Amino acid sequence: MLNIYKSVVSYNISKKVLQIIIITPIIMTILMGLLFIIPATSDFGFWLLEENSPVELLTFFLFLIGGIYGIRFVFKHKRDLEIYVCIFYTLFSICLILIAMEEIAWGQWFFHFETPEKWSKINMQGETTLHNLKGMQGHSEVLRIIFGLGGGFGILLSYFSKFNKISVPPFLFTWFLIIFCHGVIDFIQDIIVISSKYDFAIVKTSEFIELLIAGSSFLYLWFNFKKLRIEIFQN
Repeated sequence: MLNIYKSVVSYNISKKVLQIIIITPIIMTILMGLLFIIPATSDFGFWLLEENSPVELLTFFLFLIGGIYGIRFVFKHKRDLEIYVCIFYTLFSICLILIAMEEIAWGQWFFHFETPEKWSKINMQGETTLHNLKGMQGHSEVLRIIFGLGGGFGILLSYFSKFNKISVPPFLFTWFLIIFCHGVIDFIQDIIVISSKYDFAIVKTSEFIELLIAGSSFLYLWFNFKKLRIEIFQN
């Protein structure tokens, strides 16, 4: 906890902003759960998580903006940063852009073009996506678990000055914890089926978890670049 509040100085943010960031994913998760639990709002809750819904579109924009922002920052400050820092943030940003394009099936939803016949045969949803290919479809929870663990590992790096420039801000721990827990529950559900209704809810809420992944990725870049700018200007 001490290291979290050190972030007030390291990232030049107020305690109030820090606390808002910590509780935001918790509040979002509770609100999403209430939408499903309350009969009068359950249909609205499921609509929010449909394809091309507000949640998925917001996820796409956060991934895309984050990726472009990351690449732009690296190119602008490449002379001020170590080579490993440039490589890491460039690769991370490219991954965000690739995920963003996967979210919209590489523009297929917007431009309504046909999936190539050969690709359609190996894609479980007949789309131009990679994550729906045979063998990958239905196993995205593993990637969510890895992302959650990666976030936790990144926070541990903040205790080592050598990796301080790529470490994860400690105040993002709630984001990664929720992502990790949902992935684990989804993984267990695949092994031990509780009920079809429960499984449907887990699958649907994975769209919400993707929003948390996009949000935490953007915040990671935003605050780390803010910290790096301070260091660059001080030097």
